[in-house]
Amino acid sequence: MPDANAILSLSIGELAEFACRRGDLVGDNISGPTAQEGIRAHQKLQKQRPKSSEAEYRLQVNWQCDGQALELSGRVDILHPQTDLHRPVQLDEIKTTYRPPEQLQESVRDRHWAQLKLYGFCYGLQHQKLVQHQKLHQQQVGNSQSPQIALHIALQMVWYNLKEKKTYPDLREFHWSELEAFARTVVSSYLQWHRQWQQHLQRLRESARALQFPFEEYRPGQRSLAVAAYRCLRDGGELVVEAPTGIGKTVSTLFPAIKAVGEGQVDQLVYLTAKNSGRQVVRDTITRLQQQGLKLSLLEIQARDKTCACRLGLCSRDADGVCPRTQGFFDRLPQARETLLHEPMLTADVVAGVADRWHLCPFALALEMLPWVDLVVCDFNYVFDPLVRLSALLSSDRRRALLVDEAHNLGDRARAMHSASLNRRDSQQAAAICKGSQPGLRRAIQSLVRALEHWVAECQQLPLASGDNTNPQASLWVMDTLAARPTKVTRAAEKLLAEVSLLWEQSLAPPEAIADWLKAVFRYLVIEQLLTDESHRGLTRMEHQGKWPQQQLTLLCLTAAQYLQQTYSQFHAVIVFSATLRPADFVYRELGLQMPSPYLQLPSPFESRQLGVFVCPYVDTRYRARHQSIDALVDMVARVFHSRAGNYLVFFPSYQFMQQLAERFSQTFPDIELLLQVPGASECEREAFLAHFREGRQSLGFAIMGGVFGEGIDYVGEQLVGTVIVGVGLPQINPQQELLRQVYDQDRLPGRGFDYAYRYPGLTRVLQAAGRVIRTESDRGVLILADHRFTQAFYQSLYPNYWNVQYCPDGEWLSTELQRFWLMQ
Repeated sequence: MPDANAILSLSIGELAEFACRRGDLVGDNISGPTAQEGIRAHQKLQKQRPKSSEAEYRLQVNWQCDGQALELSGRVDILHPQTDLHRPVQLDEIKTTYRPPEQLQESVRDRHWAQLKLYGFCYGLQHQKLVQHQKLHQQQVGNSQSPQIALHIALQMVWYNLKEKKTYPDLREFHWSELEAFARTVVSSYLQWHRQWQQHLQRLRESARALQFPFEEYRPGQRSLAVAAYRCLRDGGELVVEAPTGIGKTVSTLFPAIKAVGEGQVDQLVYLTAKNSGRQVVRDTITRLQQQGLKLSLLEIQARDKTCACRLGLCSRDADGVCPRTQGFFDRLPQARETLLHEPMLTADVVAGVADRWHLCPFALALEMLPWVDLVVCDFNYVFDPLVRLSALLSSDRRRALLVDEAHNLGDRARAMHSASLNRRDSQQAAAICKGSQPGLRRAIQSLVRALEHWVAECQQLPLASGDNTNPQASLWVMDTLAARPTKVTRAAEKLLAEVSLLWEQSLAPPEAIADWLKAVFRYLVIEQLLTDESHRGLTRMEHQGKWPQQQLTLLCLTAAQYLQQTYSQFHAVIVFSATLRPADFVYRELGLQMPSPYLQLPSPFESRQLGVFVCPYVDTRYRARHQSIDALVDMVARVFHSRAGNYLVFFPSYQFMQQLAERFSQTFPDIELLLQVPGASECEREAFLAHFREGRQSLGFAIMGGVFGEGIDYVGEQLVGTVIVGVGLPQINPQQELLRQVYDQDRLPGRGFDYAYRYPGLTRVLQAAGRVIRTESDRGVLILADHRFTQAFYQSLYPNYWNVQYCPDGEWLSTELQRFWLMQ
């Protein structure tokens, strides 16, 4: 039970948000005035206030309610002090909108008023304590005049219509006792929940302190990782860990993190993983710990598209495109929230089941539980993506630890999250979809199309920066982002989203068919606000195919390091880990980590004899030489496949190269069935592919380096006995990748741009694919590196220490060495 003597600090906004929300779940990520618009409107109205008034007036009071000591705090937008006895003090709260307040939903207006009434209560309580203090002082000095207690307070809600640039004031007067009764009801409601939450935390901490490591003994390297992780969690800061496959990274980071929670050093854990297989490992680990008595709650955040009841056919939107599960959402939320508070494992299925019971949106329900769970498991974008990141995970109200699994993927993912594109063709299609049903929205989209056309016309007056070797029909212009900002495009996009927000405030929705395009427009505006010359370049691309050229404007992020570091700074501790984080200087620059942070490189728990590593330099997989190497590669794959019965995977740098070799291989060995990775395969298709890799089978699969089958999947035992890596995995040469190389060469690491843009990322793909072979202490398998570049000192210096590399100058030599390896016990 919470200690009544311990003061519970609450912000007024937080209190109103939790206890005063009623009615529908309205809007979307792209609805409503932006933060910048709201700030500008507040500043404008605050400047117009009378000189005697005070802006951003600080309120902070101590109060007892239901036996709990509280500290309530907040800032009211404007305070108008009492100027005479006939007029009470007045508090103003400003809210921005795109429409008159009478057209806002009643639940929205009620929530605004609830917050203002709580401000009024706090002011009255604060004023009473001040008056009582003044009375005591005047009695001490013998002054007979007593200060007056304010019994009435005027509250004014000021709605500012951004579209009309007009204010709509609503002034009401309240007796302080009325505000006190309202505040007591609201706080009592919150305290009922708070006491349940405190009981949960007490059980969690007691069980975490008593928790023992879930295995009889540590694997080699596990204890070192657990100790380093605990120190980081205890002291704060950052830790980088390269922990090879088999060490058990998940339990070695989660166990010390949970112990830190038990000791009160961390309040909440956030675990990021980009793979479904990674989520499963976390679930299995927590389940094992819960079986030992741990009272920890886990919440998985799954993508909205995968949880939406409408998309899954569980409900249907009405004629206005409104989901029935959003109607009355906050009226039914408290019961669902209390149900989930007592669930230890809030997987997507569990949340969906409770959402079905109370007829709520599953994704929104999961987000409502974010502050009330101990471990959140989600994808990178929910923490790092400026468009979709969850503010509840970045607030300063709790000490959080961030655990980033498969961190070798974070650099590329973060650059993509901080890039944005708009193109004319998609915009024209969006305008056509809105014809008839949304004429105002259609006009706004057409204005954006014209702005894009005007921008491309301006670029065509400049020297052509580069062609695109992946598409000879395309022209490309590259500009310093800040020196040539596409301001007309930005203004048109802002006006477009203002029109969308107006629709949402009217409880209308844009056509579902343009939802993804609208998100792209919103991303463009968000990224445009983040632009710096250091991090971004502006790319204007025009394809000349067809009657009408395709035109595209891209804000390309070349380094997301500064954005990643800004996010890390909001966590008490950050641990990034992967089986492939090398070399250290590349990892620190790529991921925006502080250079003094510890870097832990752990040895493999496996013995060299378990993995046979064979480098075959007699093939050249470079693009210009591939046609000469096809037959040698076909022969190599066949030799490996026939060396021992079992399952094998061959990894390629591209689908095109994979298809070329597959065709030649099928012609040469028609009796061997090939399994090919398909671009954009569904989850069912991926599961069907993996189903062939079971013990007792003999399968040969072709897949892509860096793809779903080359990372994050455990092929245990006889599920995979050999892997062939075709080439050094270099990213495809294109204008974007070349810009990245130039940035490293010119601004950061002269002469090292090719390494940072191509060779290091390529090696990461190679090492990830290579790591699929040996997953446990009993596994044995072979790894073939097919390219003469693997003999270069650059790559040799970065090979894992436990690799015992053998070089095979031809196919016969390879067959002999493979036979020798498989005969070894």
